[in-house]
Amino acid sequence: MARRAGVSADALRERDAFLSAPPDWRLNEFRDAEVVSHAVERIIGKLAMPELEPADLRLARDWVKIVGPELARHAAPGRLEGGVLTVFATGGSWYAELRRTANARLLPRIRAALDPIRVSSLRVLPAPALAAR
Repeated sequence: MARRAGVSADALRERDAFLSAPPDWRLNEFRDAEVVSHAVERIIGKLAMPELEPADLRLARDWVKIVGPELARHAAPGRLEGGVLTVFATGGSWYAELRRTANARLLPRIRAALDPIRVSSLRVLPAPALAAR
């Protein structure tokens, strides 16, 4: 990874760790928008480039506003790669419902929130805790 001027290696490692970690459903970190928002702001502040905020961080910070509090309790954003956003869902009924309706119901809201970043589709996967059962 290329190092940007004024950005410490520690800040870049912290950002990468945040982006690569799957949602931890036992601790419900994505259910507490203030905790996520604070962490994202702290990381971006360390990077000293708030105008270049990655889509993954914007999604983590604004997830509750984008999808609503009910859905945010049962789903969390993953990585955005090649225009495809991975969404992790917990619980059998939530997972099944999101697989069936995510592109029709959520995709327009996510596209509006991330504009001008292109999101072509959503891929819904079971949350890691669910998949381990």
